[in-house]
Amino acid sequence: MQEQGGNLALSRKKKQSKKYEDEKIDRLVSDYSAATDLVSLDWRKMKIPPVLRPSEHDWLFKLMQPTKEIFHVKETLQADLGREPTDDELAEATNIDVVQLRKQLQIGRAARNKLIKHNLRLVLFVMNKYFQDFANGPRFQDLCQAGVKGLITAIDRFEPKRKFRLSTYGLFWIRHAIIRSMTLSNITKVSFGLESVRVEIQRAKQELLFELQRPPTDEEIIERVGISPERYHEVMKVSKPISSLHARHEVTQEEFINVIANVDGVEGDNRRQPALLRLALDDVIHPRNDLNFPFNIFAQLDSLKPKESLVIRQRYGLDGKGDRTLGEVAGNLNMSREMVRKHEMKALMKLKHPARVDYLRRYIFK
Repeated sequence: MQEQGGNLALSRKKKQSKKYEDEKIDRLVSDYSAATDLVSLDWRKMKIPPVLRPSEHDWLFKLMQPTKEIFHVKETLQADLGREPTDDELAEATNIDVVQLRKQLQIGRAARNKLIKHNLRLVLFVMNKYFQDFANGPRFQDLCQAGVKGLITAIDRFEPKRKFRLSTYGLFWIRHAIIRSMTLSNITKVSFGLESVRVEIQRAKQELLFELQRPPTDEEIIERVGISPERYHEVMKVSKPISSLHARHEVTQEEFINVIANVDGVEGDNRRQPALLRLALDDVIHPRNDLNFPFNIFAQLDSLKPKESLVIRQRYGLDGKGDRTLGEVAGNLNMSREMVRKHEMKALMKLKHPARVDYLRRYIFK
């Protein structure tokens, strides 16, 4: 009797445990069936979910394992069929019914989504530790997105049986993804020959800095590397960092496109040039008698929509009556301040088109 009572208690305990497990899985699917919108995340202000316990990690990866096996079968089946298999074909290949297949895929996706969401802090950790120079720059958001791709790769490839921690494994893939993103996003492609010389130049700089206890001169670097001055300047020219014209200054928050200056600084003073519209003001009010030039600044403004042209002329004083506030322009044109702001932003975006900027640059610095 005692043995029979013990078996009944054990059976009851197993049923309760199974019921608790099913309820836990149902909550997981309910809360995490939809993937987090990682594209629209504001990485500077977002609230990071709490860290999961190791036991929670193990449980989620355990739920993911059947889904990973199903996807492996799906890839093999797709290669054989030459198309994406249907749910019925996939269920037959995995020896489970369609309803169970769909439920298992749903559970696996929910577990994966929760692991991604609760480990986003790893991306911020890598950015703050290894890429501090970009923490306050315009590329911060893009690099964080690249880091998320690395995190997802780590979660998909992670094998708990190897006894590694996800944080250790994930840091490698996150950092790798960020570095790869930075490499592939470069606009200028440098040949291997120039790149190898650049590495030698950097090494020589470090050696001379240590030996001389001061920054070395160009002549000393050229002598150490053993290249011609022309070759040295060619390598240094292509090695200049690339900045977006729409990146913003850290202090003034003004876009660099509005601060176009003489990059080489060979001739003239090195004073910071004002915004292109400001530079064009004198030419608008007192146009140059340049008969060879096909059109002047007025032609650029006239190419805008009438309201956009009026807003720009009044906001920046291009009509010769001085700058005006949003409220003043709104009163003059009988429209709301918000509409004035929208017309101004649209006009500025059009004026910042590369073709227009190239024209203004040539005209102003001619």
